[in-house]
Amino acid sequence: MTRQYSRSTFVALWVGLGLTVIAIVSAQLGRPIIGGHIRSGYPSISHNEIATGVDFYVTSLTIVGALGLLGWAVTIWSAHRGSRWIRWAAVLLALTGTSVAAFALLVRDTSGDTGLPPLIGTIGLLPCAAGLVAVILMFTRSATSANRNGAPMHRSPQPRTE
Repeated sequence: MTRQYSRSTFVALWVGLGLTVIAIVSAQLGRPIIGGHIRSGYPSISHNEIATGVDFYVTSLTIVGALGLLGWAVTIWSAHRGSRWIRWAAVLLALTGTSVAAFALLVRDTSGDTGLPPLIGTIGLLPCAAGLVAVILMFTRSATSANRNGAPMHRSPQPRTE
């Protein structure tokens, strides 16, 4: 038997995918912010070393974001198909994403400051909020069993003729 998810579950999943795109773009556009953050922690290092650090952070955030996009896409596709296992996979993906985002936000480097600027790290946490909402919606009874007529819940409702 396949599981059907509510429209709000799919909205949360698509919002999470969109927020992940925003996080990737913010990392790319935030190069000057990241560079300034590194410079403030290490005022004596050269411009080339700062550029290397910025490249490392931006590349790392982009790779993590691309993996996040893959996770969102697989989750959306599997939920659309009604796969029963996707609820637990979504929990695992949400916990992994939140752990990575929290680490990126909170990790301290040798200067004693956070490795990433707080703005960039906080933006990286936004998709995690959508993931939490999506997981909660996937596990709520009303989102998975309120559909009594057998029509998929993620599509426009058909008018009832009784």
